[in-house]
Amino acid sequence: MYKSFYQLHSKPFSLLPDSDFLYLGSTHRTAYSLLEYGLLTEAPFMVLTGDPGTGKTSLLHRLIADNRDTYSIGFLSNARYDVEYLLPWILLALGLNTKQLDPVEAQHLFAKFLAEQAIRKRRVVLIMDEAQNLGVKLLEELRLLSNLNQEKTLQLQIILSGQPDLQTLLRRVDMTQFAQRVVVDYHIQPFTEDEVAQYIHHRIQLSGSSRPLFTPQACALTYRLSQGNPRLINQVCEMALTYGFAQQSPHITTQLLAQAALDRRKNRILPLSELEDLANIAAADGAEETERTEIRKEPGPPQEALPAATHNRPRQSAEHFYEQGMALRKSQKFIAAIAQFQQAAQDPAYHLRSFGQIGLCYRALGQVPQAVAAFRNACADYNAPRQQSLSVRYLLGRTLEQLGDKPEALEQYRLIFHTDRTFKDTATRLSNLEGNRSLPADHERPAWGIGQAWRQVRHLLKGDR
Repeated sequence: MYKSFYQLHSKPFSLLPDSDFLYLGSTHRTAYSLLEYGLLTEAPFMVLTGDPGTGKTSLLHRLIADNRDTYSIGFLSNARYDVEYLLPWILLALGLNTKQLDPVEAQHLFAKFLAEQAIRKRRVVLIMDEAQNLGVKLLEELRLLSNLNQEKTLQLQIILSGQPDLQTLLRRVDMTQFAQRVVVDYHIQPFTEDEVAQYIHHRIQLSGSSRPLFTPQACALTYRLSQGNPRLINQVCEMALTYGFAQQSPHITTQLLAQAALDRRKNRILPLSELEDLANIAAADGAEETERTEIRKEPGPPQEALPAATHNRPRQSAEHFYEQGMALRKSQKFIAAIAQFQQAAQDPAYHLRSFGQIGLCYRALGQVPQAVAAFRNACADYNAPRQQSLSVRYLLGRTLEQLGDKPEALEQYRLIFHTDRTFKDTATRLSNLEGNRSLPADHERPAWGIGQAWRQVRHLLKGDR
């Protein structure tokens, strides 16, 4: 009901996990980098823990979205962990079977699937959410499944995600064999106070707002109430927007937020932090706070509808990360460069260019499937300048050709050709892949060398015209 009043096209603080709204604070960036590291280095087991509501599931959904073209991924979010055998749930998550099988048949079907994926040069990744509910017996079943890996070829990787009880379970003496196979182990921490403010502005602007809605003081109070827990932040902010609409307030002040929090705390169901001064804040006059907010616009990701003065700072920040990434890539420090580009990509204006550069870094590392995933992520930015978008899509097509995935490469060239029939040598490549030489002569251009094509793409990714 508040969406139209605040000019939002979606609810910014939904409690459902949504990787599109994911904000990567410092702890989430580290967690994501370690999970990617585990995938790249073929870690048999990875463990991700965090308190309830810290964003583990959203992070996993982002990992799946970025890697589904490279790996065969099964995600278990609602499996019953009180059953005798876990394998039927795994088969269901991978889309292999919906019927009841005896353990021998299930094991045979799973081993056959691993072998088939190995022939296709694809690893199988199992992600098990709420894994703190796994007992010793089911964890032992997972360990035995990992023995299906061939001597020199890893076919199966397993990611366990859960609450801190998962760490306690894995520290048991009888879990030593399992724990020795865990290569990545990371615990997500809550947001800092500064990250809470950035998180709020990030989600508000992704929902369509062209102006800040929460005052700096309201953001600070949100941190005190939530202690940086993303799920509690969403609860507090959702309530505050509802109260703001009811009072027709253009901004969410500490007064509004405190009123909402006091009402929610009456039954003591929502675990917000106890604040002695909350009642006094709720009774205060928020007019002065709103006036200060009107004068001092809060920084957030850049929006074209905002005056230049309101988005200089975030653009400079994203530009800084991007330039740092470029310098690191030039020095051939590709892993460090990827981390910088991921930071810059949080600014929508730098999304395409940053993921394009990430793709180039992965290419330089010889990680071609990861390069494809990065280029696809870049191509998902439909608001990017057309020439930049076409250049990255063209590079995606060339990379897919290198992988031998001609059908997918053909699809990319078709998309380019539909937009611009004279773009580079797309017509010629399209014709060659289709085995059809009947395209009009004026659509055909000499094939570019891969070095020349990459140089042109790099220029466009830097913003050159």
